[in-house]
Amino acid sequence: MAMRRLVTSPDAVGNLTFQDTEVPTPKANECLIRVKAFSMNRGELKRSQNDPLGTPIGWDVVGVVEQTAQDGSGPPTGTKIVALSIRSEGWAEYVAISTRFLAIIPQSGSYTDAPTLPVAGLTALYAVEKGSRLLGSRVLITGATGGVGLFAMQLARMMRGSVVAQIRQPAQEAFVRDYGADEVVMTETGQEAKQFAPYRLIVDGVGGELVGKLTAFLAQGGTCVCYGSSSGNEMKLSLADFYSENGGQRTLYGFTLYTEVELESASSGLARLLRLVEQGRLKTHIDRAVSWREADVTSADLIGRRFSGKAVLHVD
Repeated sequence: MAMRRLVTSPDAVGNLTFQDTEVPTPKANECLIRVKAFSMNRGELKRSQNDPLGTPIGWDVVGVVEQTAQDGSGPPTGTKIVALSIRSEGWAEYVAISTRFLAIIPQSGSYTDAPTLPVAGLTALYAVEKGSRLLGSRVLITGATGGVGLFAMQLARMMRGSVVAQIRQPAQEAFVRDYGADEVVMTETGQEAKQFAPYRLIVDGVGGELVGKLTAFLAQGGTCVCYGSSSGNEMKLSLADFYSENGGQRTLYGFTLYTEVELESASSGLARLLRLVEQGRLKTHIDRAVSWREADVTSADLIGRRFSGKAVLHVD
């Protein structure tokens, strides 16, 4: 049976184009999912700029189980699910996904909110949980207006941390405060964050010069979790900040979602996030919800930072 999917195309608008292919054949521990919607992440789109022509793409999907797993590990046919396509094949009419990477959406859950959770939600959840003794401690979230940042601020607040959000433009302040920021710093170099230091936890997706400066503001026993590097991979560190008599016990943690889901399955993490959304404790922010026929333009706008939050595309 034939289907359509989005694949990378370096010369196309947004580096995406449609391709006709065959519906995948699931392995024994995989469900075949009929995709209803998916969300875009800047990381996968930036990677698509260098991928060969015709490379499948797509981490975050929601849909309906078309064929349950042969080994009996998955939900029955017709179940509404959210999933992380670990092979990055989700932007398609059908996708095969291991039962360890999907969770059942409550009946009241929507096809719009749920697709924002797999990459951004799981990254924020597992990154914030790298911190310890957050109750009453300060937590710094860089890139706070992004998908991970918005979730991380809310989750850190749930853990009773005092959240400081790093932004680049004054117009963003009210926005991040609405998503949990107690304090806001506007900086690209990190120096302005010193006023609220020390930080028990820093969740950073910016990298570059910024994170190099911020590590000096970690509390003794504090952790800086680096999950991205939108401003570059190179940084300068003072080793004295990590072992001096006035510091010490500080940790720089390299975060990759692909390995974090080996510690806790994506299914478990997604189920926790879905409960928080259902309870009204975790808010999503969707700036654009359109047909997947507009994937090329939406991709170009997301890469160009022409909107904040998440983009959700419906497969119609």
